[in-house]
Amino acid sequence: MHPSVGRLAGILPPHSGAGDPVDWDEAARRWGTPFPADYRDFVSAYGGGSINRSLSTGLPLEVAQGPGGPLGFEELIECGYELLDLDPGHAPALRGRISWALDCSANQAFWDTADPDPDRWTTLVLTRLGDWVEYDCGMADFLVGFLTGEISPQPMGLFSPDRPVFLNWREERRRTEAGIDPWPHL
Repeated sequence: MHPSVGRLAGILPPHSGAGDPVDWDEAARRWGTPFPADYRDFVSAYGGGSINRSLSTGLPLEVAQGPGGPLGFEELIECGYELLDLDPGHAPALRGRISWALDCSANQAFWDTADPDPDRWTTLVLTRLGDWVEYDCGMADFLVGFLTGEISPQPMGLFSPDRPVFLNWREERRRTEAGIDPWPHL
């Protein structure tokens, strides 16, 4: 396991059965680039889902459809264009950037994919006000910094990361369909 994902697991333990299988060769073909090792390990351990029902992480390939399914990168990027009120065909603002998360306040986390080595990609946050803020870290370190307060001010959302809980989309869907509140602690 990537050391940053191991650190994240110490703060935000994945539940039993979390994680999503992804064909990483197909994902690289689809997106024109391989993905960072920390993200691949995050997907293996956690998969697509949500932290405290406020920060949703996406997947590069569609694994399920319908209500309660995980966000896909294409859907996340479309949200970015909508937020910036841009036409995808005419706007370079999101070229070379892949969105991997969205929060309940319409802030989005992206990778800046300019470096050919995905393990050196930095995290960019597109705020709901249309500003870009860069963090010199990858996805897992960003989540660790976000949850521990090492990254300040709070980069995403308006919720306190106290007692963070991650639910994979399948577990959230299972609980909802069983009539169980998936987020009773919130």
